[in-house]
Amino acid sequence: MDFELTEEQVMFRDMARKFAEQEILPTLIQNEREEKFDTRLIKKMGKAGLLAPHLPQEYGGLGLDYITAAVIWEQLCYASIAVTQAATSGPIQPGTNLLDAGSEEQKKKWLPGVCSGDTIFSGAVVEPNAGSDSTRIETMAVRDGNNWVLNGNKIFISNGYEADLILVVAQTDKSKGAKGLASFLVEKDTPGYSATMQLGRISWRGGSEGALRFNDCVIPLENQVSEAGRGLRDALRGIDTARLLLSIGAVGMCQCCLDACIKYGKERVQFGKPLGGHQLVQGTIAEMATKIEAARLLTYRVADLKTRGIRHIKEMSYAKYFATEAALWITAEAVKLHGSFGTFDEYPVGHHYQDAITLTILGGTSNIHQLTIGQQLLEMPAFTG
Repeated sequence: MDFELTEEQVMFRDMARKFAEQEILPTLIQNEREEKFDTRLIKKMGKAGLLAPHLPQEYGGLGLDYITAAVIWEQLCYASIAVTQAATSGPIQPGTNLLDAGSEEQKKKWLPGVCSGDTIFSGAVVEPNAGSDSTRIETMAVRDGNNWVLNGNKIFISNGYEADLILVVAQTDKSKGAKGLASFLVEKDTPGYSATMQLGRISWRGGSEGALRFNDCVIPLENQVSEAGRGLRDALRGIDTARLLLSIGAVGMCQCCLDACIKYGKERVQFGKPLGGHQLVQGTIAEMATKIEAARLLTYRVADLKTRGIRHIKEMSYAKYFATEAALWITAEAVKLHGSFGTFDEYPVGHHYQDAITLTILGGTSNIHQLTIGQQLLEMPAFTG
């Protein structure tokens, strides 16, 4: 196994870091204070070739492997995982879903705009009563001649308010449970569809979330993406890619905190010597660095399996669980090491600390990933009584 990055991967790493420094960081603090996501970043990222690295070239992506995509995402998340997730969520979650489950006509119609950033794409799965347990989805899709009629609500949807196009998972037959779920494309100007921005978050303030409502929302039959019974399975393919982003994003934010702590430890003098010269500080730095290396290797491993098309349910949960829980600890320790300075958002450790808690929720909570790992190892069901 070769642990060295290729020349191409180094090039993309440097491109992504430069983009983060020039396009994300200058406005990050003010945007976070205002709970504002600058949607112009989506087009800028598309123009730079960083928006959809994993999607095929024939649909406007770069057709890169998932390790190279992870290298790019880590550097963008070094600046802000909330901003990166908001900017790339369209190609990553619903984009992957559409690629896998959509018709050729649907893919050719929509994916090029998603890859360029001209179309803001959102995936709508979560509802007020359906989070980790997607089998409780209540949004209904009822067949009416040559149309489907949607009724229901979605919540915590990335770019839900700004989206031009939404991929909605809905129930076609409640009596069938998960086997009745299908997915549908809804354009923002469709009568009966509305969206509101969700504000007041204590975390992920640089991103964007919206609440969606479907009130007798009529869409044509050709907007159905997955067949009934495949909606949840198809959605999970996109969520799998989102979990990869969140895992490597945790690594990026933690690396930023470690770098900031090393710099601060060399410059800050306490009790007659640099802060970094104290044993307890060095022990904390060592623990941070070790957790980051472990998280990065776990994530690269699952990215490699994903690229080769090898089943990786357990390995993805290893990466998502370990990396995001490590981020909680590392960002908290980074703030403490900076003292009162760390509690101000001018310091990178502060905004990473705020975002860390959301990492353990999106893409399946830490508890869900623990159950998934246990179920895979023990070969016993974890999600049924």
